[in-house]
Amino acid sequence: MATVDFPESDVQSTADAGETLSTREKIGYGLGDAGGHCISDLISGFLLFFYTDVFGLSPAIVGAMFLILRIFDAISDPVMGVIADRTRTRWGRFRPWQLWIAVPLGVIGILTFTVPDMSPNLKIVWAFGTYLLLSVGYTAINVPYCALINAMTNRHDQVMSCQSWRFVLSGIAGFLVAVGLPWMVSFFGQGNLAKGYQYGVTVLCTLGVVMFLLCFLWVKERVPLSLAGNATLRQHLQGLRKNDQLLMMLVMSFLLVNILCIRGGGYMYFISWALQGSAGYMSLFFAVVTVAAIIGAIVVNLLSRYIDMVKLYFSTNLVLVAFGVAMVFLPTGPQHQTLWLISILVNNIVLGFTLPLHFSIMAFADDYGEWKNGVRSSGMNFAFNLFFIKLSWASSGGIISLILIMVAYRPGLENQTTSSIEGITLLQSLIPAFFHLVLALCLLKCSLNKTMMQRIASDLHHRHTHIS
Repeated sequence: MATVDFPESDVQSTADAGETLSTREKIGYGLGDAGGHCISDLISGFLLFFYTDVFGLSPAIVGAMFLILRIFDAISDPVMGVIADRTRTRWGRFRPWQLWIAVPLGVIGILTFTVPDMSPNLKIVWAFGTYLLLSVGYTAINVPYCALINAMTNRHDQVMSCQSWRFVLSGIAGFLVAVGLPWMVSFFGQGNLAKGYQYGVTVLCTLGVVMFLLCFLWVKERVPLSLAGNATLRQHLQGLRKNDQLLMMLVMSFLLVNILCIRGGGYMYFISWALQGSAGYMSLFFAVVTVAAIIGAIVVNLLSRYIDMVKLYFSTNLVLVAFGVAMVFLPTGPQHQTLWLISILVNNIVLGFTLPLHFSIMAFADDYGEWKNGVRSSGMNFAFNLFFIKLSWASSGGIISLILIMVAYRPGLENQTTSSIEGITLLQSLIPAFFHLVLALCLLKCSLNKTMMQRIASDLHHRHTHIS
């Protein structure tokens, strides 16, 4: 790929990489993920329900489709990482992808939630093809976005601050998706679910496109290309293999996103059938989920100033294990809707700690890799991270589908049994608790604590200063 020199107005010197970022730039960075959540929250929270209860696919077909597409991701995600690392434009390496992919991704998102007038077999092809394109488009915009933070700043406190803004804003976007989509389905559809989903998703995807474009306009890349290096693909892969902390974080990404997708993907079933909630209650439930996540992202930013991030992440998961086990004993039914709202509020405030902590430590693992191996592979690292996230999309969809198959799930309140309600409730309680326990065990091997990161920051600063 040809190299284009950076104009000074767009890419600043390494001396500026340690400056305090402006609030507007932090908001711009956060909007990039908020736009992503307009897509990913549709996938994790509504796509499975849409496919089974609106599009007309069986849970078995949907689960198989999710798993098959992950094979393609095993190739496309690392390739995107290489492309991102080697991109050379006047806007930077990672930032321009927010501009290039925004509109195509929005269009594909709309088509994915469109029910075509076709035969059953052709509808399966449509679902497979649109979801494949949606997955590729999300890769093309999300891999560079995740790597962008390491090109914006080399200050770890600014990384955490950006991550907090990121998940506050993505929480607001999640609120718009979770609360807004059911309302828009009712408003636009007037009883026609297919039409309601298509129009509602059109609004949300358009909003996502605007967010991507604002991210492109408001952020800057400050770490020069000379510090990123021009390593070969083989060197990038060798660096990845030797980065033990990154490999552990990839596993942890798989575990964490499984939790979020299992809970999120099960919400529609849980609200509709276990709690027998109305459309108004459904909106209230999703509002509580979203507000709790926003509160959690704000609180964890304050806590991280006083508590080591690794220790805080470990403790957070232990608390969530306890919450998940406790939820097994909560009764369901319409008379217990308020009890579940309170439980979800408390659980999801703590759950809101996880994403800012996780992606901050993920960025630290990227620094650790450069410190240990002398190779900066941000695009490649976050590409593999996205692959593991997509694996979790598939596995969580597979787990939900398996539970539904095991309890002989059929749509409609009149078709629910004691067994089906128990299975749907497990998706909110014991199954997430198990994944939180494994996450906590992984964190016992994480060495990216405050002391280690101060040493790495000092060594990298000395190395970069010497290079420049």
